[in-house]
Amino acid sequence: MPTENANTADVAGILIGAGFETLTDEMVGRLAQAASQGLDVLDDLQRHRISSEVLPTLGELAASGDLARLARLARLVGAAEDALTDEMVGRLAGLASRTMSILDHVSCADDGRYARIWERLTERLTPALVDRILKALPALLDLFERVAASGLFTDFADGIEGLQGELAKAPRPSGGLAGLWALLKDADNQRVLQALLLYGRRVFKTENAGASR
Repeated sequence: MPTENANTADVAGILIGAGFETLTDEMVGRLAQAASQGLDVLDDLQRHRISSEVLPTLGELAASGDLARLARLARLVGAAEDALTDEMVGRLAGLASRTMSILDHVSCADDGRYARIWERLTERLTPALVDRILKALPALLDLFERVAASGLFTDFADGIEGLQGELAKAPRPSGGLAGLWALLKDADNQRVLQALLLYGRRVFKTENAGASR
């Protein structure tokens, strides 16, 4: 047994000597720098109590899967930053500036009305109402996409713009039963009334179908 220990010590001495011979000054400098940085990290961990406070929290986040979600969120934010162009950044900055200006005007002109409105809104915004809104949101988005694809918004905007011009040029009604009779005799006016009646009938049928279900 003593002979084996002596042989082991000789082998260890030979290995250490070979290691010292292969070490260059640059390698020694890098190892010393790495050791110094490691000691600094350990000192920071001890000073800020990271090992006793932060590491358990990180363990809980990793166990619950929240740490992976945070990593995916960080990747999503990084992808959004990569997709942003200078023009988009400028538009977003302008939108943020206008929003801040509106909020500043509202706060300056506030005499307590907005605070009361916000209080009433928060009182009525119960968790059940928020849950119903979240459940209805996909259907609302689908409806918005279908309406936008149909071109209804464009037609509505064009109609409003044309209406303003026609109202500015049209003569004022004369009033009385004669003026009402003249409006009712017009074929275009009758077409508008027909469209309104058809729309009302369709809404009434939809309400009846929902009530029966």
